[in-house]
Amino acid sequence: MLDASECPPTFGVPPSRVQAAIAGGRRALTRAVEGAEDDLEAGATAVRAFKAGPKDVVCGISASASTPYVLGALREAKRRGAHTVLVCCNPPGAESVADTVVLARTGPELVAGSTRLKAGTATKLILNAMTTAAFVSLGKVYRGRMVDVRPANAKLRARAARMVAELTELPPGDASKLLEAAGGEVKLALAMHFTGLDAKEARKRLDAKGLRALSPSGRRGARRRRPGALR
Repeated sequence: MLDASECPPTFGVPPSRVQAAIAGGRRALTRAVEGAEDDLEAGATAVRAFKAGPKDVVCGISASASTPYVLGALREAKRRGAHTVLVCCNPPGAESVADTVVLARTGPELVAGSTRLKAGTATKLILNAMTTAAFVSLGKVYRGRMVDVRPANAKLRARAARMVAELTELPPGDASKLLEAAGGEVKLALAMHFTGLDAKEARKRLDAKGLRALSPSGRRGARRRRPGALR
């Protein structure tokens, strides 16, 4: 849930691009909902709510590789033609329908059975790596900078200005002016600088390549929903 929530501000994508569901619903984030993970049909319902389809990836998260909620979600995703991924810390059994298995062999927990420790930490690292790799491949990162960042607060606005200055080697004042002319969009500012085009024409070039992100106001959306992780 944390990884999904950080994708929009970091990579300039709408919240619908990476979505997360957890057994027991959102209240399970602050209070344990015992028994919810045993509900096979609830997992399938979550996938149906995402409207997962053949162009989507549904990633299930289960340390044991046998959680009914996750298996139900993956089976429904498979039925709907989505690519299925299982992130787990035990080898999956015959009941798994995952197209891709990411197995982290974390071994026994320091506190037996408390998978929020090693297994939980490993899972978070894996999910960070998956989403980061996906968005790097989609052109959301340039020379190690998150150039589609949505500068929605003072800290991110300052970071956006620094990125433009560093990547263009312009003085800070000139970089800030360029960023302002680009409406606060780092990638657009870079495109303007490197091509010599004005904002309108540079925007057209980025659109033609499918490289535009959400504007700083978040008004530009994705063409299609993209389900995310299910746990």
